[in-house]
Amino acid sequence: MRLRDLLDERRVIVPLETESVREATVRLAQALVATGVVADEERFAEMLKSDWPEDIVSVAGRAFLPHFRTDTVRNVALALGVTPEPIARVSDPGRTARVVALIVAPLRDASEYLRTMGSLARALGSDEVLAALHAARSPADVVGVVTFGDTPVPADVTVRDVMSPHAVSVRADTTLAEAAALMVRRRIGTLPVTGEAGEVVGLLTDGHLLRHLLPQTVQQLSTGQVRSVRRRPAKGAPTDPRGMPVSDVMEKSVLCLDEDQTIADIAALMLARDVDRFPVTRDGALVGFLTRGDIVRKLLGT
Repeated sequence: MRLRDLLDERRVIVPLETESVREATVRLAQALVATGVVADEERFAEMLKSDWPEDIVSVAGRAFLPHFRTDTVRNVALALGVTPEPIARVSDPGRTARVVALIVAPLRDASEYLRTMGSLARALGSDEVLAALHAARSPADVVGVVTFGDTPVPADVTVRDVMSPHAVSVRADTTLAEAAALMVRRRIGTLPVTGEAGEVVGLLTDGHLLRHLLPQTVQQLSTGQVRSVRRRPAKGAPTDPRGMPVSDVMEKSVLCLDEDQTIADIAALMLARDVDRFPVTRDGALVGFLTRGDIVRKLLGT
């Protein structure tokens, strides 16, 4: 299957006159309704009001990809619009784009939904495709962009389709205190450690922080007393472990994934190796992060 199999001029709006991503999504949703994709229009309308997706995919400032999995629709479908001027999300006014693509899918079609999302994101990452969409003056122009329509939708879900892109990372000389602050601020439990070329040289987890920083924290006891729990530092180590570089405590043997590996293979690897989180690399450099939760949430979640 290719993206052209999901394109329908009746679900392409050019120009899409709107001022926000949310408004654009509603307009595209109306096009889906008008072309018979939606089986339960009332529930679909309620979903748009109450279940607004927090994880709208943004393709490097090129496009916004709002997406819903819902049994109010009959099949995987795509609606696309191109605005005359860049628009933004209300919550993130600094990130703008002119292309908005709405993807909907029944709950049962998680695999096809993710494969379509990945193909669309790859197509919109092309400068040639983006320029052609920006130059389009009608739905027929969009459908006629050959390099866009010819983008294949793969038969398998890959790591690229499910991973969290733009993984947060630190360098080897980052202190434990700085890494801990970053993990708390970003609400993450694992940080890849990268070298000068972006290669993964280690992995820092919340377990490392507990092991090395907790003994230096002040504990409030049930009696109301306060005590400081300390341990004797290793020979040559800083007196205050908060100043230790992450390279002193990180895992140095890290299993990385290639973004083109299939999720079926990775799920088997997770079970066999009892590992639930992996950095993802391309040509040796970090490009994303994949956890067991990502797979469960995106393949099985609603």
